[in-house]
Amino acid sequence: MKASAGTALRIEILWSPEMFSGPGMSICDLLLMMASLATLRAEACRISWQWTGSAGQPAPSHLPSSGRRSARPDIVVVPGWHARNGPHLDTLVRRNRSVCDRLLAVHARGGQVLGIYTGVALLGAAGLLRHRAAAVPWPFVGVLQRHAPQLRLAQGEAWVGQDGVWSCDSPALATDAMLAVLRNTAAQSLADSAGAVLLHSRERQQLAGRIAAATGSRRSGPGTLERARRFLEDQLESPYKLADVARAAATSPRSLLRHFRAAHGTTPLGYLHRLRVTRAKMMLETTYLNVEAITIACGYRDMAMFRRVFVQATGLNPSDYREQFRLRDRRREWGRDLVD
Repeated sequence: MKASAGTALRIEILWSPEMFSGPGMSICDLLLMMASLATLRAEACRISWQWTGSAGQPAPSHLPSSGRRSARPDIVVVPGWHARNGPHLDTLVRRNRSVCDRLLAVHARGGQVLGIYTGVALLGAAGLLRHRAAAVPWPFVGVLQRHAPQLRLAQGEAWVGQDGVWSCDSPALATDAMLAVLRNTAAQSLADSAGAVLLHSRERQQLAGRIAAATGSRRSGPGTLERARRFLEDQLESPYKLADVARAAATSPRSLLRHFRAAHGTTPLGYLHRLRVTRAKMMLETTYLNVEAITIACGYRDMAMFRRVFVQATGLNPSDYREQFRLRDRRREWGRDLVD
């Protein structure tokens, strides 16, 4: 979802002395990165955020904010309270029931509401969890069921969203949950880029050394599939031959195909394409190399083949992907200031 001209995204983070500040601060860091990316890319989506007291009053000045306060936020975040036990959480919910009308008004306008940890209880008190799934912190399941007896527990899920109502069972996952919310807004591409930087990615970490042109040492795996996988990673730029992969894995091509697909859900060639596309995405996001150079660096000798594989994987051609997800300013005309 691309931001349209003049799109504004307004976020409100609730605050009270008993509430966690950490989840909200993590979300502010995320929003600050997204706002910087929007400026870098000259995107039309303007992101602003404010902290607001449970009674509607401005929050303390040390809490970071950006832009003007809005009476009509698009997203409201309830960070959760430092509740000692169930009865204490009940008391905190009763004390902040005035916020429920605000949550309902935002949701009724098509906005989104995110409850984090014990903050999910306020969503229940507002009636927003009726017949909806919710990720509930396990120590307070009983309290949540009292406030929202018709909620459906999302067992095994860290966060879940339905009809603009989001819940997260851990304050440590505030960034992850907020990214999920933001991916359902006009700031989707900014959220995707910020998530690629802030969240752990095994594939990107594995390729980071190659992006920095580090050589490293050859690794050896303990098993057939591990040897095959590492061979593909080490030979990312080399022409693909199934026989070479099978030889490195000390097995037959037929056996390798069968077991590799069972373990990874794809063929060795499919896995290699995925690695190459990941590397291409990283290079498009962070370097000034042209598409032809990236094609070669990712092991393709045919630009048409590279484009076909890239479009199939991302839905965008390389140039459009770079424009939408780049993490650096456009390249300037180097050396221009040296001309007399």
